[in-house]
Amino acid sequence: AAELAQSPRATFPMRRLSTSALPCSPSKAVSHGRASLPSLTKLSFVSKSRRSSRLTAGAPSVNSQQGEPCHPQYGSNSISASPKPAPLLHFSLLFSSSSGTLVVNILGLSGDTRRRSGVFVRASLPPLHPSLQQTAPRRRSLCPDLVSQSFVLQVGSVEELCTCTLRLAVYSRDFSGLREAALGEVELPCEEIEWEPDSKTTYTKQLIPSKIKLKKSFSSQETLGCRKSSICVPRTLGQLFILLQYQTLAQRIKVMVRKADNLVKLTRIPGTPDHYVVINLHQDGKIIDSKETKAASGPNPIWNAPFLFDLPPGDITQLPLTLEFIVMQGRLYTKNSILGRVLIGGDTSDVGQEHWREICGPGQTETTRWHAIQSDAV
Repeated sequence: AAELAQSPRATFPMRRLSTSALPCSPSKAVSHGRASLPSLTKLSFVSKSRRSSRLTAGAPSVNSQQGEPCHPQYGSNSISASPKPAPLLHFSLLFSSSSGTLVVNILGLSGDTRRRSGVFVRASLPPLHPSLQQTAPRRRSLCPDLVSQSFVLQVGSVEELCTCTLRLAVYSRDFSGLREAALGEVELPCEEIEWEPDSKTTYTKQLIPSKIKLKKSFSSQETLGCRKSSICVPRTLGQLFILLQYQTLAQRIKVMVRKADNLVKLTRIPGTPDHYVVINLHQDGKIIDSKETKAASGPNPIWNAPFLFDLPPGDITQLPLTLEFIVMQGRLYTKNSILGRVLIGGDTSDVGQEHWREICGPGQTETTRWHAIQSDAV
């Protein structure tokens, strides 16, 4: 034991590899009771210290000379990500002195590197046009740039235009058409612009966060004007052009469904729905005869479908008769649904009563009228 204590091979210190080296006095020696034990102990201790050094590699180390912690620096932590610039909206303005309108042309969107689809713009000009107007969105396009889109706003004169503020809100819609994301908006006070009639001026403005609360989607209920609230805002569903003639000798009514105009769409599913009209003749609230047109596609369908309805005996002015026109819209992948209806008779709306009185008069002339389609939604 004395010889081992004096041997220089047994005087190196033991330490953990993850800690800093501490100075040791050469006068102090480490002695062991047996010569065979130190080698086994050192092998086991070194293997454990290597495993712990991997786990504690990122921990701050202590400088043995100054006693200050030394934190490791990594390249990812030292670089701060710079904020991305907001997209830029390019548009032009033109005030037409002859028609008293403001023409807004959307030229494009730049500075947005994300892949988006269905990018579109809604415009408003409060207080003359406070509600948002929308252009047709680009469907299934991954290009963030907008194609040429236009708004025509009736403003009257330059003085009236200077009292307004032009707001252009930019949105993107996903492929399903059910979700929208607000990209930002541009707000431009018209009084700050030097208007030159019939002269086009191009602008490039940076989008700012939208102030308008984005609705979840423009669902079928919003299309009909009934939102998810206690207030239902009525909206026009379209018009129906109807021809009527009372044939006195034959005691029957000739009904021709000519066409429709600006029929709204009840679904967000891509595609153009078909429309057809069901005509019911009511007597005392009961259907005594029914006809149906063929389907026609598009928001402005044309049918030109004539029908003849035999009337019960009696004076037409005294009979409790009502003609009901139900406009049906075909949906893709789902069942058909009722868009709205038109009623013509003695106990209907003012327009319906007036049209009924015209056919009951002498002359047996054909009378035509536009009738607004009424919704069934309450």
